[in-house]
Amino acid sequence: MKNVSKFSLLHPATHASQPVHYTWGDHAIADLGLDEVAQALSMGPQYRATIKATLLKLSADAQVIDYRQQVLDDFLSSNGVAAGFEELLPLLARLRDSLTTPPNLGMFSLQETLGRLTELNTYVTCVEKLQSILTTAGTDLHSQGLCNLRDWLKEITADETFQALQKNLPELLARLKGIPSITIGVNLDNELRPVEVTLLTVNTKPFKGGSLLQQLMGQKPGDKQDHGIAQLHSLPFVSVDANNRTVNSSNRVDPMMVPLFKDLLKILQSVISPISAALKQYAKVNAHFLVAIEEEVAFYLGAARMIRRMREAGLPMCRPEILPMQERACEMQGSYNLRLAIEVHNEKSDLRGVIIQNDACFGPNGRIFILTGPNHGGKTVFTQAVGIVQVLFQAGLYAPAETARISPVDGLYTHFAIEEKSMQGMGRLSEESKRLGDIFQSVTQHGLVLLNESLSSTSSGESLYLAQDIARALRLFSVRAIFATHLHELAESVDAINQGVSGDSRLVSLVAEVDAQADDSKGIVPRTYKIKPGPPKGHSYAKGIAVRYGISFEQLADKWHERQGPRAGK
Repeated sequence: MKNVSKFSLLHPATHASQPVHYTWGDHAIADLGLDEVAQALSMGPQYRATIKATLLKLSADAQVIDYRQQVLDDFLSSNGVAAGFEELLPLLARLRDSLTTPPNLGMFSLQETLGRLTELNTYVTCVEKLQSILTTAGTDLHSQGLCNLRDWLKEITADETFQALQKNLPELLARLKGIPSITIGVNLDNELRPVEVTLLTVNTKPFKGGSLLQQLMGQKPGDKQDHGIAQLHSLPFVSVDANNRTVNSSNRVDPMMVPLFKDLLKILQSVISPISAALKQYAKVNAHFLVAIEEEVAFYLGAARMIRRMREAGLPMCRPEILPMQERACEMQGSYNLRLAIEVHNEKSDLRGVIIQNDACFGPNGRIFILTGPNHGGKTVFTQAVGIVQVLFQAGLYAPAETARISPVDGLYTHFAIEEKSMQGMGRLSEESKRLGDIFQSVTQHGLVLLNESLSSTSSGESLYLAQDIARALRLFSVRAIFATHLHELAESVDAINQGVSGDSRLVSLVAEVDAQADDSKGIVPRTYKIKPGPPKGHSYAKGIAVRYGISFEQLADKWHERQGPRAGK
């Protein structure tokens, strides 16, 4: 039969001994909220770890990305593919369980034969179901991955061994159902105590118990021969080991019953032996490749479900165009933060106008963005959104955007503001500086660096000095980057940095906008959460925050006058 051990719906290169190189910053998973994204992409908790691992492999191979995008397209558009695979997923899980269940050594070949028979029966069912799904899709199927799987299934099902297995399995299974009950004889002594039990007959129908009254009176309901008077025992399972010694699952076993169960095992072995012999011709049938397919199918099903979920909520999801890595570009229209959308969607079904969409364009005109704006104006959300898009794109999935054209990166590094805790023997600024230094130890010109309120743990003068050095280094290393900061002076110095440092990644100022026309007399300015190119506004609208919490000078002065009473006005 055809060897498909290296087949993968994620791309055959997934099994390569030397995978494509990728690099992650130490804090990127937490900073981007990838645990929450992986959870939302998972068809169940049992697949979450695999989904997360796939996201973190960050493939930079355009062929792998395109291969996965094609398969996902088929899951979204081909006739009945997603629905069929969703029905198949529990069968694949059952097959995995049958392959991973260890044999019961005490049963010799009995348990192994039963396990192998269950495995082969589930394997044939899965192959038949898979072939039905892909055949039904017909010409709607376009991806190399699913077309290759369909071709392999044709070879498998055309193989004489598979056809013989398909034909003989019903008979083999029927043999196992041929011993539903046995008849035993019990000899009693003169005090009516059982002293001996022997096996009399093997029957083709199971016995049925009668009512309590019928059992006490020794009557069989309806005079049916398959109804017993009373249940003899509900005994622990008894087997024998390799030395023909009795193996019990409990100490509460009637010694008189042991010979009976040994005889029963012999009868069962006589039935199993020809089945075991028949199964030997299928020894080369390998169902393990379907186990790998289970997790890959779950990956695409979860992605397709997420895409439909966002679209039904009024948000776009698109298949990104793959740009060469050398272009170091990312052009997105109408992008948004998927992690935030998932969180809000748990409470609201319609996200139109609730989740704000923005454009982002990394290229020759600007690859390093100094992003300023008011507190709670959307800087962190935007920065995180760009990182999530990059991860989804390189996993071969759709992007939360209307359109997207993206180059792969060979590393993704984040540095988000840390809490008031530090490493042993280090202050907060020292820890921030160390983390930034670690990024520049690994990053290349093909990397993506996302900094969010970095260096905010010291004075404004020191922060600006350090931030300008970091911005100069980003240009020197020619990376793609976003530096979200409260330091408006840093955004004002982008032209000077572009002129003073060589490199082909230009710095550009972005601003988280506010609705200035809605500014009231108290200085409260609504945030629009729109990110646009432009010079910094020069202040962080902190007055609005002060008013919101009642700590502006005017509010505090009013409180002071209230405390003074009437005499204050004299």
